[in-house]
Amino acid sequence: MFVTIGSYVGIFFLCLWAADFLTGFVHWAEDTYCKSGYPLIGSLICEPNKLHHEDPNLMVRTGNFLSRNCIQWLVCGAVYGFLWLIGFGYFPLFLTLLLASFGNEVHYWNHTTKLGWFPTFIKMTGLVQSQRQHSLHHKPPYMKYYCTLTSFVNPVLELVRFWRALEWLLQQGMGLVPVREASSQAAKRKPKSTNRGKSKRNFDPGKLIAQRQ
Repeated sequence: MFVTIGSYVGIFFLCLWAADFLTGFVHWAEDTYCKSGYPLIGSLICEPNKLHHEDPNLMVRTGNFLSRNCIQWLVCGAVYGFLWLIGFGYFPLFLTLLLASFGNEVHYWNHTTKLGWFPTFIKMTGLVQSQRQHSLHHKPPYMKYYCTLTSFVNPVLELVRFWRALEWLLQQGMGLVPVREASSQAAKRKPKSTNRGKSKRNFDPGKLIAQRQ
């Protein structure tokens, strides 16, 4: 019995970490290669992503639960539907995609202080990403900590420099050059310090997020 329970717990965490990696991969792809001028995804994904980096709390002031998550639900549902049709509709894959589809909701939780009892409880368990870790993504040059679901996967990927290695491989093998429209726009809008005695390195977007809340 205990072996069975342990197996289920193990499967859940493996699916959770795989889902977190998926959120990071999509986020990295958006930040690195997405341009507002692309057909369809430009207006649906790239432009909102760019605006989010310019104004991190825009997602708090606009939209609702449905608008924040509908694209993720549709994409993950379509992917699982395809996998099921070709005979790969296994439960771990379903659970992984289900958890990944809520990555943007957890992302939202880290940009707002007005949380209900359920999100507050989930965050207290430590299962989902902390606000402190997510704030690291909003520090120049905005090129790290892409995963938005948990606090476990990002440190590992950053330790081995996974995203930089992947970019290098894609550039060498396929000629894909990083665009980073969102990051460059955010950097241009970075507030300038009015105190000449302070170094620019003291600017902390993580604190800016907290102040704007």
